[in-house]
Amino acid sequence: MKNNLWTKLAVIFFSAIMFMPTSIAQETARASGQETKKEEPYIEEYDAKGNLSKSYSSKEIELLMKEAKTSERLLNTEPKNTNESSYVHFYDENNLLIGSSNAKAVTAQQAALAKVKAAGYLVYRYDETTFGNSVTIASERYFKNPQSITVTPKQQVNALTIQTYKEGYSTPSGSIKIGNLRASVNVPLADIAQHALGSGNYKIQFIHNDTAGSMTYLNSGTLYYQ
Repeated sequence: MKNNLWTKLAVIFFSAIMFMPTSIAQETARASGQETKKEEPYIEEYDAKGNLSKSYSSKEIELLMKEAKTSERLLNTEPKNTNESSYVHFYDENNLLIGSSNAKAVTAQQAALAKVKAAGYLVYRYDETTFGNSVTIASERYFKNPQSITVTPKQQVNALTIQTYKEGYSTPSGSIKIGNLRASVNVPLADIAQHALGSGNYKIQFIHNDTAGSMTYLNSGTLYYQ
């Protein structure tokens, strides 16, 4: 009896769809398309007044994701230690490896940093972080002319805002909103920092904006500056 009931209900349901007015069917399809579009990654830049200044295309975001992968390969240089049960690492002020009982790890890190410096940049590696409100990179530290920062979700990032504050200013010089992010991306910062208020020292803040989730989970990332 139950099987017959569900069969009849299915027939009624699909019949209703067949005779649905065209305008309603089109609206349903349009809404479905919009929902799908919202699930795609987005990156938007806003000026100090909160006005949208740039929306990145899907192709631009793909390129920024490739840049992030290159950054990961460049700085994740520690070789697997198969001969020792444990070893000690020493890090500098940028959280980069400068000494270790594993000499190969130091050599690999220095070779990676040489490539970054050759491109004219310095780099700070921030640790993985979890927050429900906001967090500032390197505990309120200011960086000269920040260029970009990699964001690597530990869980999907649905809505995150990045703000830059120039030293001496209490309001942000601009902000970048990113969302629906499932893979690492290298987020440009120059346009919302020194291009807005000129060369100088800036701090970078992450703000959790996901109303559907209570926390933002990020893996370790890199901040490039001058």
